[in-house]
Amino acid sequence: MGVALRAALGALLFVTAARASGIDTQTAPRTTRDRVYSSEQAARGAAQFATVCASCHDPAKVPAGKKPAPPLVGAKFLDTWSNRTLGELLTNIQTTMPNDGSAVLTEAQTADLVAHILEANGFPDGPAPLKYDAAAKSIVIVK
Repeated sequence: MGVALRAALGALLFVTAARASGIDTQTAPRTTRDRVYSSEQAARGAAQFATVCASCHDPAKVPAGKKPAPPLVGAKFLDTWSNRTLGELLTNIQTTMPNDGSAVLTEAQTADLVAHILEANGFPDGPAPLKYDAAAKSIVIVK
């Protein structure tokens, strides 16, 4: 048996054994393109955005003379958040928004808002809602 064939068989046996034992053989992290939120969740987030976030983040609704908060949709948002994790975004929203202290967001509300932000930025929805958990926090935001 040739060296190349032995190496290929060894790799195949390793992958088969790893999968059978539950070891994840994929090294690529999940991204925001992997359908990580549901459309129903994004709709809840959109309603919440309108009542809690729009007065600062929607330039059309920011009071005259007040500087708009950073955009949550579009190239500037994606440039800022690309290659960072949803964990950073979830934590930032949960712990600092709204910055006037007018509301306290639950983890579920924060996940709904992030789902809305993902939808507004054109990321595809999926069958299950985004959860505020360790798995969600490791998802990478991509352009």
